[in-house]
Amino acid sequence: MQILNKSKKIYFIGIGGIGMSGIAEILYSMGFNISGSDTQENNNISRLKKLGIKVKIGHNKKNIIESDLVVYSSAIKKENVELKKAKSLNLPILKRAKILAEIMKLKSSITIAGSHGKTTTTSIIACLLEEGKLDPTVINGGIINKYGTNAKLGKGKWIVAEADESDGSFIFLPSTICLINNIDPEHLDFYKNFNKLKESFLLYARHVPFFGFISLCIDHKNVKSLVKSLADKTVVSYGFSNEANVHPINVKINEIKGIYYSQFDVRINFKKIRIIKGVKIPILGDHNIRNTLGAISIGVNLGLKNQQIKSALKKFKGVKRRFTLVLKINKNKVFDDYAHHPKEIIATLETLKKITPGKIIAIHEPHRYSRLKELYNEFTSSFDDSHVLFILPVYPAGEKKLKNYTSQKLVSSIQKNNKEVFFSESNKKIFDKIYKFLKPDDNVIFLGAGPITKLAYEFGDYLKNKNNKI
Repeated sequence: MQILNKSKKIYFIGIGGIGMSGIAEILYSMGFNISGSDTQENNNISRLKKLGIKVKIGHNKKNIIESDLVVYSSAIKKENVELKKAKSLNLPILKRAKILAEIMKLKSSITIAGSHGKTTTTSIIACLLEEGKLDPTVINGGIINKYGTNAKLGKGKWIVAEADESDGSFIFLPSTICLINNIDPEHLDFYKNFNKLKESFLLYARHVPFFGFISLCIDHKNVKSLVKSLADKTVVSYGFSNEANVHPINVKINEIKGIYYSQFDVRINFKKIRIIKGVKIPILGDHNIRNTLGAISIGVNLGLKNQQIKSALKKFKGVKRRFTLVLKINKNKVFDDYAHHPKEIIATLETLKKITPGKIIAIHEPHRYSRLKELYNEFTSSFDDSHVLFILPVYPAGEKKLKNYTSQKLVSSIQKNNKEVFFSESNKKIFDKIYKFLKPDDNVIFLGAGPITKLAYEFGDYLKNKNNKI
């Protein structure tokens, strides 16, 4: 592990990203000299600064002169001045996934992959291992509410990490155990076609050693199709399918003191039959039940007892921006959710429908022009469970605008389905428009991976002010 010699000064370009900030925090907690830069302040940077990590706002080639090692994410462009300066100085330069792989070599590792649900599943697995007194190190793609951060350095032998497939680098992560939730068309700007994406997931799984195992959600046909190619590996399947080694029975929704729980029994048929009765977890939706089953498949095979699993799941505090309740006021609720892929939007709205007596008012900010282009037809039909829909301008995430794939065009396509859908600029003027539609028992949800989360909380404040004036 010479690359991680603690005397080295490690500099992160784009340190404010959720993945980069987590790795920086772990390395800092391990005693490394960490600094970095990003284009603007955010909550991740504020957290790092409170820890004592030096962060510069704005990229400047002078920032890295005293650095020994430079780390950058896939969001950083080749023309970045700091990256170019690092190359001119012949400094060692690592991608985010490479430095994560170096950290993971220090421990046995559990990695979680899939097009959707990675962050929630990672968080649940971390919760299970903590309840089992295994004290894991965790590097996640979202803020775990219990920690108030997306990373934690543990003293135990396991590291639990989210495996990001967006740039193909997840295949280099040294996984002792890996899990694949689902595989859907995504990041095709990198992979070029869906077959190459599926091949990468297979390669990722094949890297698991003989003494490890692979957890697969066989409800998803693209994941199930991998099983035959993994005949020489230990595979544990999970899902609603009765064929799965881990599947639920007697699924229902319970509300306890204003908190909604998914409740079910779990039948485990791997090596021997085992039943876990009365599992309760405070998250909703079939997709989240699958995420939970995947986590259970890991916990069971690490020796956790039924009561430890039940206790951990009941105490699970969730992940920020995953069906987060922003405000409950009178007979209305406001939610914030990270859903930005059509499959995620459908799953989230289906879940909200189960607990909404009235209308669902959805506000969506498309994330990346390339994603809107690749999945345009899917987006047009992904809001069917909403009654009123507002589409905000596309959040480009550094991409160039595509004239033929805009929010206005998406609105026009959805309007053909006779839905009340409107284009709106992403400013507070939208609040008055939402309020005109809002009646008792209606719920509001903000959907997207970009800065729309800030709008959700601002709308919560708006409703509070409206209520105070009544």
